[in-house]
Amino acid sequence: MLDRARLVRALSAFALGAVTIATVVFAGACERVTAFTITGSAGAGDTPSGPSNVAATGPGAVSRSMVLGGVATCALSLYGDAAAAAAELDVAAATLASSPTPENEAAARAAWSKTIGLWQQAELLKVGPAGPTTLPAGEGLRDYVYSWPLVSRCLVEQAIVSRAYAKETWSETALVNTRGLAAAEYLLFYGGTDNGCSSSASINSQGTWAALGGDLAVRKREYAAVVAKDVAQRTAAIHAAWDTDQGFAAGLARSGASGAPFSSDQDALNAVSDGLFYLENEVKDLKLGRPLGKTEDCTTPSCPDAVESQFARAARDHIKNNLIGFQRIFDGCDEAADTGFDDLLRSAGAGDLADQMNADIGGAIAAADALSSADLVVLVDSERANVEALHAAVKRLSDELKTDFATILDLELPKTVEGDND
Repeated sequence: MLDRARLVRALSAFALGAVTIATVVFAGACERVTAFTITGSAGAGDTPSGPSNVAATGPGAVSRSMVLGGVATCALSLYGDAAAAAAELDVAAATLASSPTPENEAAARAAWSKTIGLWQQAELLKVGPAGPTTLPAGEGLRDYVYSWPLVSRCLVEQAIVSRAYAKETWSETALVNTRGLAAAEYLLFYGGTDNGCSSSASINSQGTWAALGGDLAVRKREYAAVVAKDVAQRTAAIHAAWDTDQGFAAGLARSGASGAPFSSDQDALNAVSDGLFYLENEVKDLKLGRPLGKTEDCTTPSCPDAVESQFARAARDHIKNNLIGFQRIFDGCDEAADTGFDDLLRSAGAGDLADQMNADIGGAIAAADALSSADLVVLVDSERANVEALHAAVKRLSDELKTDFATILDLELPKTVEGDND
């Protein structure tokens, strides 16, 4: 695979450095990108670093900056939807806390499902305020909204006993694995009276958990309302940071210009593409590989306790939404006139790869839909062949990302996947 990647890189460099290359027409492959013309030389002031060298002309020409503008538009729309859903969850959880009826419980759970569905799509965005602090304008806010796989049922249950969630400073001091949509899932969906702490933990050794009695359900609802309010505030802040005239969306689209967060459009494109590798690390390896016993930390044929959604039992839907989020970035969204990475690949002469990856996205989504339920906790054993098929479909996509996609667009692989031949 490495030899093939080097060959593709060499051919791409040759093509991009040529003085004049004739117009290429893509018939039927993509209505938005019908033709492009490459002129000029890589030595005429441009650095030979991929498609941004290309002086593309014609109605279907696509540049890095156009793709970044499309990503910004899609992200802004998605974060707006997520913030609106989180506001609904805030209201629903507060209503349940004050009026604990079956109807209000169902409404709160539905609001959580809507919010987490949108957030799972946003997981593929690792730039902006939700992104890591090592990136320009990154504030690391993602974990405050959803910290998986960094979760701890026991810590949430200790907070129930201590009522830490009721302290005025909770929003500023609470650990990420005691807050966010992961904590809300446990609080809204788990009705058992047991806890996940060891027998030596103080809530068990001192009997404080057992002493809660009927107050346990009350505290869970109170805690859920506090968590939901915090999630609503965090997602609203993320959306606002993207949405202002001088916000991150405008800055991302202007990457390389004075005052933009990224010093070049290639740096910005690389940071955006890093988010696509969520499919490799989190989806393929953690959400599917580990429960299927394909990783070293699962020493039995399967590890259903490693499935992402232990209480709402919605792991399949989470993975499907991850794939939809990938598709929003790769293909573009309606609001951005569907401008995405696939168009940039076509402009680099790699229409076949764009078509193949689009087909593989559809295949992976179809593999998720083929599962009989959203409950992977059960399906990793009862329907293993179909879960294996989903894992294989995701692997096809992640393999394409690591090889031809990264090579043709001259993108650096994230350090988490460098040297990974899996």
